Amino acid sequence: MSVERRPRVLIVYYSLTHQSARVAEAMADALTARECDVTKALIEFTDQRYVPKLSEFPMKRPIPQIASILTAQLRHKTGEIRIPAEAEAGDYDLVLLASPTWWFQTSMPIRSYLKSPAAKTVLQMKKLGEEDGGRAIDKTHFVVAGGQVKSMLSWLGYMKHGEPQKRVFRLTMPLPNLKPDFEDQATRFVDGLVDQALDQRVAAGPQLVST
Repeated sequence: MSVERRPRVLIVYYSLTHQSARVAEAMADALTARECDVTKALIEFTDQRYVPKLSEFPMKRPIPQIASILTAQLRHKTGEIRIPAEAEAGDYDLVLLASPTWWFQTSMPIRSYLKSPAAKTVLQMKKLGEEDGGRAIDKTHFVVAGGQVKSMLSWLGYMKHGEPQKRVFRLTMPLPNLKPDFEDQATRFVDGLVDQALDQRVAAGPQLVST
C-alpha cells in the first residue's frame, strides 16, 4: 500500500453471544493483512434494566428473557453503556461498526454509542449521516443457516441448553450462529473497503462502515 503512514482503522462492536466479536476479529485480521493499524473497541452494555436477563447463559426462559428488551428496541431507545477510551477519541481513517441485528435493527448498545458524544467526536458527525467531514460508505450482513424460522429456533435452543440442538419441535436444526464461511466474507468485504476507501483516500474525514 503506497501511503506515507499505515491507515488507522477503528472497529467498534458489541457482542451478546460472541458472534459480532468473531466478525470483528476476522475483519481485524484482514485489515492487518492489508497493512492497516487496527484498534478494536468493545462496547459494554451495562443497563441493569436488561443486562441481568440477557447475560444469563444458558437462559432458563430464553423467549421472555430476550423479549424483555423488545419494546425499547423497537422504539429505538438507548441504554447505559461503557465506552472504551479507544472509541471516545482518535484520528481514524476508517471506522467499522459491528452489531448484532435485534428485530431487524441495530442493537441498542451500538445505537447508544452512535448517539453518544464520544461517537460524535470520533466520527466527526452530528448524527449518523454525512455531516462534518465523515462519510458512510458501505455495509454488509452476516447471516446464519436455515432461514428466519429455523435459524431462530436453532438459536433459541442453543441459548436454552448451552449447546446446539439437532432437533427442535421434531424439525432438523441447522447449526446456530455464523455460517462457516463468515471469515471469507469478512476478508472479501475488507478488501473492497481498503481498495475503495483507503488506497484511494478520497475523503478527508473518517469514513463509516456498518456490519
